[in-house]
Amino acid sequence: MPEQLLKVPRSASPVARAGAGDISERELSRERHNLQVTPPARVQPAHPKKQLFSAPVNKFTAKWCPPSPNLARIRSCLDEFRLQETPVRPSAAKASSMEDLTPTKRIKINRKEGLPVVRSPGEHVFTEEAAATKICRFMLVAAWRRRREDVRCLRKTLETQVLQSERLRIQISALKSLLDSDNSKVRMAMRELERLKQLLRDKELEKAVLEREKLALEEDVCAAEDRASEMSIGWRNCRNELDGVRAAAAVSEHALALERAAHCNTLAARDHAYGRLKTLEDDLAQHEELLSSAEAEVAALRRETDAKQQALDETSQRLAHEQEARSRCSRECRALSERVSCAALETEALRAELHELRHELLRMRHQLQLTQEQLDWWPKPLTRILGAARSWFRGPKTVPDAIMWTLIPARHGIP
Repeated sequence: MPEQLLKVPRSASPVARAGAGDISERELSRERHNLQVTPPARVQPAHPKKQLFSAPVNKFTAKWCPPSPNLARIRSCLDEFRLQETPVRPSAAKASSMEDLTPTKRIKINRKEGLPVVRSPGEHVFTEEAAATKICRFMLVAAWRRRREDVRCLRKTLETQVLQSERLRIQISALKSLLDSDNSKVRMAMRELERLKQLLRDKELEKAVLEREKLALEEDVCAAEDRASEMSIGWRNCRNELDGVRAAAAVSEHALALERAAHCNTLAARDHAYGRLKTLEDDLAQHEELLSSAEAEVAALRRETDAKQQALDETSQRLAHEQEARSRCSRECRALSERVSCAALETEALRAELHELRHELLRMRHQLQLTQEQLDWWPKPLTRILGAARSWFRGPKTVPDAIMWTLIPARHGIP
């Protein structure tokens, strides 16, 4: 048989085994390798009933192959199959029931459709007719087998072409999706470009507005510099007055030093400070009230001084028209300065005295605490003995008086 005469390897594809394939053994092995090494995440498995194609196609591993030498032969076979004339079969009568479709034992033989028998012009022997019949049968079988092989080859070729067309269709759809995604990216980029252009126009408008604001700010700065020069003149006048106040403060500091020297003499009366502690606390509260009132008066005087100084600056601008008003304001300013200096001196004196009183109070409290701790630490009999000795040294007594004093110690203040 022709199928047994042609030796085809078992590893070849069905189309190659049929003799009409357009792929070599090397290309087949490369394709199988590509399909095996393809990651499974890129080729999603499908259900057997939902899988449309038998072979998966990957758009990342698919490669373009040059036309094989068998393509010309396949095209010639297709052209011959397309150009051959197929006899038109007569349309038989359609069956109207199941009985018409039931086959019968009688077979209708149409003698007219048989091929004409060409006979030689002589008498034929039975052996010649038998040999001619065998030869004709062999040739018919061989022709039919060749025809069957051609049909099988064409069928396999068409299946391969359909498979490749499906692969191409999948690749085209993938490329189309990629193109759509690129078009969407381009549209997004165009929209982003329009947005950036609009943003640039807004920035230019904002820049123009900022330029105008800059010019206005420069004008404001010039005006502020003019006002600052005017204020510097006023500050110079205030500095001169402040120098006078500082001189008065120096005098008050000297007086304060004298007061501190006089206050040092009061340290000798520390034994009598326990009795004056309550009175000192009352004086401290009164001094605090006086200090708060003095501070309030100083703040009021400062506010009044600021108001008068502002009025003085305004009157200095109209100096040619208001000479008398300026002299009156200057007298009032001098009076206010004297009051401020007097209030400052009183405030400083009160603060210094308050500070010294607080310091003295803390020192006395500390000494009282130390004395109390020493008294708690010493034993009471020893304290009584020391008290008795001190009393004897201060005022000598007779023996009966000493005995009475010892028996009744509470009379002399000893605990």
